[in-house]
Formats: sequence, C-alpha cells, structure tokens
Amino acid sequence: MSKTKVKAKTRRRTAKPKQPVQTRKMYVGPTIPGFAIQNRVYSDIPETALSKIREIPELINLFVDITEYPKANKMLREGAGYIYSAYLKALALKK
Repeated sequence: MSKTKVKAKTRRRTAKPKQPVQTRKMYVGPTIPGFAIQNRVYSDIPETALSKIREIPELINLFVDITEYPKANKMLREGAGYIYSAYLKALALKK
C-alpha cells in the first residue's frame, strides 16, 4: 500500500473593494420651506440647505444619523445641548 500525500487546499480570500458607506441623515429641526422637512430622512443633504449651512454652520447639527435620533430627541425635549441650540437658530430662519 502506498501512502499518498494529500495537499490541503488553501484558499486565498480576495479582498472585496469596500463600497462607500452611505449614511442617511434625519433632519430634526423645524420644517422650513426650501430648507428641510422635520423628521425626514435624507440620503444627501439638499443643496438649498447646504447654502444656508454655509451661512450658519450650526444648522448642520440638525442633520443627525438615524441611530443618533433618540439622543437628539432627548436634547430637544430637555431644551439643552448643541442640537437644541441649532434648533433655536433654525426657528429664527422660519420667522
């Protein structure tokens, strides 16, 4: 009887190219016509909103990751925090 060597097959895993993670943002500020709609999820921040954000940088804080919504909602209910501060600035735009 002859012994045969069995070579273990080694599989090389090829790295798949990583796709860019697309983060969706929820707008937690007040509804402002031409800016954003409250509690709406955006895949891209609207261009009209970006132009206002260039003028008032705090407004970017109103676009939060969906997973961060409970934290943002808590800040708004308590009337404290950086999101509440941005909310007040957005209210000034609404008037």
